[in-house]
Amino acid sequence: MIQWLFDKRNQYGFLPNLIKDETLEPNTKKWWDLCIKPPFSYEFRFLKYCQLDGVPINCTLVSDYITGSQSAYYPINLNFFDQNINYISLMDPYSRQRLIQGDFRLLFYYSEGDNPDPEIKNSLQKMIEKYKLHSNSIRFVIANYKLKNKLPFVYFPDDEVYYRYLQVLENKYVKRVNPEERKKKFTCLIRADKQWRRIYANYLLQLNVTEQGYFSYTGYKYQTSYVGLDNLDEWIGYDDTLVQDLLSFSMKMPFKCDALSDEQHNNHKLINHEYFTEAYFNYVVETHFDNDTIFLTEKTFKPILNLQPFIVIGNPGSLQLLKDLGYRTFSEVIKEDYDKIIDHKDRMSQLLKSSFDLSNLSHKHHIRIQTIINQTLQHNQRHFLSPKVNRINQLLKELDY
Repeated sequence: MIQWLFDKRNQYGFLPNLIKDETLEPNTKKWWDLCIKPPFSYEFRFLKYCQLDGVPINCTLVSDYITGSQSAYYPINLNFFDQNINYISLMDPYSRQRLIQGDFRLLFYYSEGDNPDPEIKNSLQKMIEKYKLHSNSIRFVIANYKLKNKLPFVYFPDDEVYYRYLQVLENKYVKRVNPEERKKKFTCLIRADKQWRRIYANYLLQLNVTEQGYFSYTGYKYQTSYVGLDNLDEWIGYDDTLVQDLLSFSMKMPFKCDALSDEQHNNHKLINHEYFTEAYFNYVVETHFDNDTIFLTEKTFKPILNLQPFIVIGNPGSLQLLKDLGYRTFSEVIKEDYDKIIDHKDRMSQLLKSSFDLSNLSHKHHIRIQTIINQTLQHNQRHFLSPKVNRINQLLKELDY
C-alpha cells in the first residue's frame, strides 16, 4: 500500500501540501480559492475516489513517516501547473530535505490533459537539477492519454472518475431514455471562448441549424498557458471569409439557452434534464482540438451518464480512448471516421458535416436511431456508474516501486 505524506493537518484532516494556512476548513470559500490562487495546490481528491470505492488508503505526516519498504509519495494536487513556480521550494524545509535524501517521491497530480512539451518537462527538469534529485524522484499524473506509459508521466482519466464521484453522491441523473419525439435535434453548450470553438459555433450559425438545438456560446474568457489551436494563424486558408465571419459572430455573442450564471454553468453537480431528454444528440465541444493530446472531460461524460448519444468535437483519437476505457460509440448509426482524421481543418469539416446532417434528420429518423442504440446508451451509463476500483488500482500499480 502506498503511503501518502502531508506537511500539516488540523481538526478537519490533512491539509493540501504547500499550503501554509493551518486554519483552512473544507468546502469554505478560502478552501475553494486554493484552486485559483498560486500555487494552485488544493485537496488531493484521488483519496475521495478511494474512499468511495473502498480502496484502502494510508496517510501520515512527513514528520511521522519512517522510511521503509512501502512506496511513499508527497502529493501536490494542482489545478494549474505554473512553469514559473518552483514547487519544491514551497515544501516545508524538513519535507524538502527528506525528498532530497530520497526518503520518498514527489507526485504531481494534474487533472488537465495538456501537452507537457516544453513547459512542464522543462520545469520538472529544472527542479531535478536544482535539488540534485534522482530522475525517478518525481511522478506526474496527467489526463493526456498520449502520455500513457511515458515516464515520468502516468495517465489517469480523472475527469471521468471525479464526475462519477459527484453524480453517485447526487443521484439526480437521467434514468430512462425518452422514446418520444423531442423538442430539439441536439444540445451544444459552449462556455469558455477559444478560437477553434468559435470557428465551429460560427459555422453552426451559418448553416442555420442553431435554432434546432439547445445552443449556447457564452464567450467566457479565462487564462491558460496551453494554446493548442487557439491561434487563428493555424486556420489560414480554411475559408476566405473566416476572419470577417468570426468578427460578425463575436458581435452577436453571447448566445444563451438558459438564465444560469457562469458559475452555475461550471457546476458539475447540476444537471438540466431537458438538455438530454428533449434533444436527440449532444455535440460535445471538448477542451482541446489539436493532435498533441487526447483528453476527455466531464463534457463527454455528461451525455454518457444521461443516456444521450454524441459526437466529440475534440482531439483525434477521442472515440478510441472511450472504447479503451470500456465505453461503446455509435458507429452503427452515424459516421465516426472523423475520430481518425489528424489534420485539424479536415476534421473540422467532417464534424461540421456530421453536425449538419444530424440536425436535419427528421424526428422519425432520430426516434429510430434512439431505438437502435438503446442498449449502447444503457451499457455506457452502467459502465460509467460502476465502481472505478480497476482504474484506481491500475494507477496505484504504476506508482508502486
